[in-house]
Amino acid sequence: MSLYLQMMLCAGLFIGIVLVVQALFSLTKQTGGAGDPQVKRRLEALRRVSISGGADGVSVRQDKGEQADWLRYVPFSKHFSKVIVQSGTDVTEARAIFLMLALALVTFVALNAFLPILPLPLSLVLAPVMGIAPVYFFLKSAGETRRRKFEALLPEALDLMVRSLKVGHPLSSAMSVVAREIPAPLGPEFQIAFDQVTFGDEVPSAFIKMTERVHAPDLAYLTTAIQIQYESGGNLAEVLSKLSEVIRDRFRMFRKVKAITAEGRFSAWFLSLFPVAMIFTIQLVKPDYYSQVYDFPYFPHLAGVTFVLLAVNIVAMKVITSIRV
Repeated sequence: MSLYLQMMLCAGLFIGIVLVVQALFSLTKQTGGAGDPQVKRRLEALRRVSISGGADGVSVRQDKGEQADWLRYVPFSKHFSKVIVQSGTDVTEARAIFLMLALALVTFVALNAFLPILPLPLSLVLAPVMGIAPVYFFLKSAGETRRRKFEALLPEALDLMVRSLKVGHPLSSAMSVVAREIPAPLGPEFQIAFDQVTFGDEVPSAFIKMTERVHAPDLAYLTTAIQIQYESGGNLAEVLSKLSEVIRDRFRMFRKVKAITAEGRFSAWFLSLFPVAMIFTIQLVKPDYYSQVYDFPYFPHLAGVTFVLLAVNIVAMKVITSIRV
């Protein structure tokens, strides 16, 4: 049995075990009594309080077993945990890391099986990158999608808070109304903040912790307004009403910018992905195309520079097509 076949069998066995464990975990979760939407919403709120450290005076227990012990030795584990919390997914740190390892192993086997012209050191560098990058950017994309949904619901939540404040309710009661009436992802986050205030935390502190879980600029403006009102006083209902109008105006401006830059963003993705697609297409259509220059002394160095330039091109196109409003 060849070495490549053995490695592919090991990769398949590893992926199979991961899928079986994930299936068993999903089955256990579905039969655990969390099917009701209200129950699931409440459990999600408690889970986020636990991940983010909980509120002052609140003790939310979560049995992590030995997971936290070995995660301390993973580089950038704190930043990665923050990315997972902000993504709003049910993925844990351990499952994400195992998925990265599986993707890196599959990528290494695929590179050596279908692109044998690549030198082994370059494959050892590309495999971890191709294993880590998809999972990381998926979580970042999920967090960005969740942030956009949160900000889209924020003006409606502010209007609801304004109406609640105008009829004489305290700010904590207004937060409770928003938690009940506004759907996810905004409702569960306000439920977490309301629970923190209920157990003795201050309102500005609860909103500051919310900004750590949801990295949204508009939420930071709301937090600043509440903190100023808490320290200096003032008409909070009028401030929140003006803030709601400003957020809606910003959304209209964002939509205009997105429409104007649509062509540029498409060109950026096309120019970034087309060279990679052509490399694999040429290799599949004519397998000996690159082997003709494989013995050239500078070929490994030129291949490495090519991949580096492709990565620089992706970053440059992202920067060029990103317009801040």
